[in-house]
Amino acid sequence: MNVKQRTTGLAGGPAASIRQAQSTPECHSSRTLSISNDHAAWLHEFAERHGRPAAVLHIGNIGNNAYILSKALNAVGIESDVLSFDDYHVMGCPEWEEADFAGDLENYDYPAWERVDLRGFQRPSWFVQGRLETCLRYLIARHSGNSQPADRYWETLTRQRTRDCAAIRREQRSWLSAVQRLFSRGFCFTQRRINRIKCFALQLLPWTRQRPTLAERLPELIAKYRESFPERQDLLTSQDFPIASETFHLWRTALARYDLVVGYSTDGIYPLMVDRPYFALEHGTIRSIPFETTARGRLCALTYRLAQHAFITNADNHIAVQKLGLTKYGFLPHPLNEQEVDEETASALRVELRKRLNADFIVLHPARQHWSWDRHPNWEKGNDLFIEGFARFVRERSPRAGAVFVNWGKTVDGSRALLANRGVADRVLWIEPQSNPRLLTYIKATDALADQFFLGSFGGIMPKALRLGRACLIHLDEERHRWCFPEMPPVINVGTPEEILAALTRLYSDRGFARSFEIDGPRWYDTYHRLALVTNRFVDEMRKVVAL
Repeated sequence: MNVKQRTTGLAGGPAASIRQAQSTPECHSSRTLSISNDHAAWLHEFAERHGRPAAVLHIGNIGNNAYILSKALNAVGIESDVLSFDDYHVMGCPEWEEADFAGDLENYDYPAWERVDLRGFQRPSWFVQGRLETCLRYLIARHSGNSQPADRYWETLTRQRTRDCAAIRREQRSWLSAVQRLFSRGFCFTQRRINRIKCFALQLLPWTRQRPTLAERLPELIAKYRESFPERQDLLTSQDFPIASETFHLWRTALARYDLVVGYSTDGIYPLMVDRPYFALEHGTIRSIPFETTARGRLCALTYRLAQHAFITNADNHIAVQKLGLTKYGFLPHPLNEQEVDEETASALRVELRKRLNADFIVLHPARQHWSWDRHPNWEKGNDLFIEGFARFVRERSPRAGAVFVNWGKTVDGSRALLANRGVADRVLWIEPQSNPRLLTYIKATDALADQFFLGSFGGIMPKALRLGRACLIHLDEERHRWCFPEMPPVINVGTPEEILAALTRLYSDRGFARSFEIDGPRWYDTYHRLALVTNRFVDEMRKVVAL
């Protein structure tokens, strides 16, 4: 494969737009992703002046947000890459987002993509995943103009990804693994300790004194931390920073190829350390992390404070924005992969689900099972509140109602026990986590979607339901969202078992009310959340930082 081949090319002119590629037989895109004439003209002028498209690098890929946004930017003529190093979780892989695959992945942290049928999908060469050093060398080679080294690094990354994941899966299955880990902790050097020793040795070498960039950069950032947060008692030190001398030059060389870098979650620290312009994009990141008295907390606070712009994807984090003293920030909806669902496939699934549950009304509850009595805001979903309301709905209103739950999260066992205790365990079908195309099909095949019921905010699930015209039950703190949306999303705003019971009862008995979401949901999504809007908003901010 020639890695210089991209899925799309340069925007051709002021009215540039491109149709997104069809990704699976069941799900396809019927939308035209476009940017404003003004943005398209700016991108065209940039390419004319520089002899190349504007270039952006995304670091980190939680929930495939970087992949989706990068795919959109590539589609409108920006050369956009994703760096996802040392992280193989299934929900941060393009295959999960695009392919309606068949087969067993074995382990969601280290999925066996080589063992499943992806039905023709191939990950794009601009999505870079593997060990950090190889990823950086690949990016450097990719933009060197010589495709042969890049092709070799790509093959190495593929082997690393497959071998590393397979080895970890084998190690996790081995009954000896616990003993081996205990032995290594007590008597052997771990890889991290070896790397620290190597780093220390390199700092002692004479030639390292000739490259003082890292040594000069750290005191500057430490001083900026003191200036930015004079009230904090926990001080930033050189030991807090994640880049070692041995990789600093690779980061600096790789990031120098880009006009702008986007650091997702806490990963903006890397462009900050090598002094490249960057945006910071949060996934709920700043709710509590920047206020920890830890290295992670200090670095996160500094990263968002010094960013050229911070994108806030969770409206409730406006509170954290104020506490951090950010002045350059704005709301950005979660980017969604706007695949369409094949109606025949959804209809067949609907028949199958109703038959398996002997149900005439089915609610999909895809939120991860994370709930507890102390309601920790970093991961609480309020699943127990939905279970209580659903159980009462079955007992008091509709004995033939059913629900589909997803078997993931820290409290799956607790949810199963609560369902059994309330006498409705037989009304729930548990399914494994679904790739995006299959999740969309489940949304289309069920009567309503139940999201989360504590935090008051939303992620990517609720907009998916609205786009597909399904009613969504969710607890939404409307006051916290008014700075983001002039019109609240048309959801059923509930937060207690009693409210959930009333909402399910009305959806079940009032078909006109249920059908209203088929119109109101897509209309709101197209107005306030569509991918083209996200892309235009990103380019808005990009133009303020990247000079022609």
